[in-house]
Amino acid sequence: MAKKIIFNQPLADLITKRFSCRSFDGRGLEPGVLTALEKFSADLELPFRNRIRFGIIDKKMVRAENLFSGGSYGMIKGVRYYLSALIRKGTPHGWEDIGFGLEALVLQATSLDLGSCWIGGVFDRKNFGRAIGIGPDEILPAVIAIGRPAEKRSWRDRLVRWSARGDLRKEAAAIFFNNNWQTPLAYADMPQWKPVLESVRLGPSASNKQPWRIIHHNGAFHFFLDRDKAYSAMMPFADLQRIDLGIAMCHFQLAAQELGFAGEWRDEEPELTGTPLNFEYIISFVIQ
Repeated sequence: MAKKIIFNQPLADLITKRFSCRSFDGRGLEPGVLTALEKFSADLELPFRNRIRFGIIDKKMVRAENLFSGGSYGMIKGVRYYLSALIRKGTPHGWEDIGFGLEALVLQATSLDLGSCWIGGVFDRKNFGRAIGIGPDEILPAVIAIGRPAEKRSWRDRLVRWSARGDLRKEAAAIFFNNNWQTPLAYADMPQWKPVLESVRLGPSASNKQPWRIIHHNGAFHFFLDRDKAYSAMMPFADLQRIDLGIAMCHFQLAAQELGFAGEWRDEEPELTGTPLNFEYIISFVIQ
């Protein structure tokens, strides 16, 4: 299994504490905080072992071209720094490793009492990329706004959160299954795994779609993507739903490690009948 990631607070507390912050205090961050985040990213081991170039973008170095440059919907206020991740175009499972790595950074930022907000849809990739030194064969799928949360959220912040249904999550029975796709995984049948699965269920996702589906079968948890093709067509610059899958993998692995469960990621697609045609197999967490 990958190197264990240890936070200064229980993972469940960090997941509950984290929210999509769009109102920051505008004061930036101390150099020591930025250094801690950079060191954390340098030590990350990713499930698919892809080489990702993590970095921190100072908005003062970005030559914004339109009001959407600062963040999604132009609604993020008072932020100066952004976490970023560059990866080579066409990298197999690069989207999942991006989601895993950036979400681990989000949780570390949360442990440092920072606010954060995923931005994967609309932002000025050209100028943000230039600020981080993007290469001709690299892409910038997403960035994370980070900073100290403002004492009071703006009305636009509250409006966006309400319209995005940011506090709602699917029921466990809709996303977790046991042995076949007709049988929801009941927490009562696997109580030791409930905290791990709850960590996944509470994870963030683009437009709060929660596109991951996990089925327990033959000693492994198999991760599938329930893709919304119409949504994917609206976001041509990044496969946000595969990034979401990486976020789910991050929460699953970190929770399993914290609870002492041994396992590893393997490409072991299960032989299941009745798998919905739109489900895409991604990876399996094999219990050891």
